[in-house]
Amino acid sequence: MVSDRPPVALVTGGSAGLGFVIARKLLDAGYSVVMVGRDSGRLDDAMVRLDPERCLSRTDGVGQSLSCFSCDLTDAEAVEQLLSNTLESHDRLDVLVNCVGASDRGLLENLEADRVEFLFRQNVITALLCSQKSLVALEKTGGVIVNIGSLASKVGARYIGAYAIAKHALAGMTQQLRMEVKPRGIHVCLVSPGPIRRDDAGQRYHQSIDGLPAQAARPGGGTRVKGLPPERVADAVLSAIKHRRPDMVLPRYLRLLIMLGHASPRLGDWLLLKFTSPKDDASA
Repeated sequence: MVSDRPPVALVTGGSAGLGFVIARKLLDAGYSVVMVGRDSGRLDDAMVRLDPERCLSRTDGVGQSLSCFSCDLTDAEAVEQLLSNTLESHDRLDVLVNCVGASDRGLLENLEADRVEFLFRQNVITALLCSQKSLVALEKTGGVIVNIGSLASKVGARYIGAYAIAKHALAGMTQQLRMEVKPRGIHVCLVSPGPIRRDDAGQRYHQSIDGLPAQAARPGGGTRVKGLPPERVADAVLSAIKHRRPDMVLPRYLRLLIMLGHASPRLGDWLLLKFTSPKDDASA
């Protein structure tokens, strides 16, 4: 029997970036939040920023709370222990947000297998393991899993290395899992945002773009889409949870372009080249 305590959300990658903003929005919405990351120092810092007076950091299991766990989410045993600790503290789980991921830059012709494996583990295996270990608890609450994808979950743009490979796999996993667990009352959603605004945008990939045009270092590999505020993406995540949406693309207008590309691959390739070319080369 599910208790009358506040709903509980587990957010992976919650110590920084989009995951941190999602955790904050969930707290504002009345959830008890469990943040997960690999760096315990960053998690502690995130805890202080979210709850400076530590009013929510409690262990009695009563009322809304905020807690964190350090965990290697590519390790199945560690993930199982994470879920055990979460349920021991809260006795329920209502939402899992898989926000761990890694991006990339490079050409496929130069891509090494170990890089593909790394991107796959960070973007897919982490979400798969967390989802697997959460299903029993989520079935009891009719809960929701939200996987954070990317426009690279929908299209294969240039210069993004193994990122599109991994994010396409995440999209396929999300749909398959949604079909498999729907009869158990669990909903699974993919939220696929375009480039998200961040302080180091355009600076993260200079060490990995040898031989690539300068645009490759930019968000989205140079995609000519305005950067999204992380708060807007977090709001979409909460909407996906509340309304049990199966698939969301941000900005929304890009869904139409993606649909056109699926209907006409030739047109889709033209649109993709158009949106990923520098402005002075937009006719290419």
